[in-house]
Amino acid sequence: MSKATLTKRTEFCSSHRYHNPNWDDAKNKAVFGPCNNQNSHGHNYLLEVTLCGPIDPVNGMIINLYDLKIYLWDVLKEFDHKNLNLDTPYFTERIPTTENLAVTLWECLKQHPHMPPVDRIRLHEDHTLFADVTAELLNGPGQSSHADITRRYKLSAAKHLPNGQTTGHNYTVDVTVTGPIASDTGQVVNLGLLDQIVNEKILTRFNGKNISKDEAFQETSPCESHLAQVMWHALNNEIAGTTLTQITVSEGTDSQASYRG
Repeated sequence: MSKATLTKRTEFCSSHRYHNPNWDDAKNKAVFGPCNNQNSHGHNYLLEVTLCGPIDPVNGMIINLYDLKIYLWDVLKEFDHKNLNLDTPYFTERIPTTENLAVTLWECLKQHPHMPPVDRIRLHEDHTLFADVTAELLNGPGQSSHADITRRYKLSAAKHLPNGQTTGHNYTVDVTVTGPIASDTGQVVNLGLLDQIVNEKILTRFNGKNISKDEAFQETSPCESHLAQVMWHALNNEIAGTTLTQITVSEGTDSQASYRG
């Protein structure tokens, strides 16, 4: 029987606060920044659930989409319009970060009696941040669950075209790192530190500049794929405790290029 994957996207709203009760206020503020503010803050989360299973020879589906919508709501109703810290039982000992929430949703979906095998969960906290979890990541080395965390950045830059003209683009750059979810922070990487490194190594170098004049592009074209590769080498080994997994660069809505070292 043929198998396929199916991805369903759905939204829910929740609020949360990042806080480690074992730390004093100064350390919580230093590590979590605005996410540690006394009042919780909310997000319109976008959840992508990818299922893998056999295609029914009669209806041609892995699962009836109407049924899937019901099964997802069975899980998400515990989280929708809730304060994750106070209104759910899942975060009494875990900080409700994007990574930990993605792992929690994975665990809840796996326990649903009618849900086909879950292949991947991608949870978008907002347009700048999303986390991916898979069975392979959750069963990775060590005692901690692992996850991919992707941070999205914007930059504007120009480049020379083959005909000698110059054109400008508003680039989107996705930086994906993989690592264990730390028990004390609930994060794969400190986002403030990641932002600082990307700003120093990537944004300062390219934003508002003519990329064609950069030393990396004196003998090669500054296309998306080459730019992703150059950014990879600029960031690789700079982010302690994690592995740089992928750089994705898009100079518009019609194409993108990814580089994995």
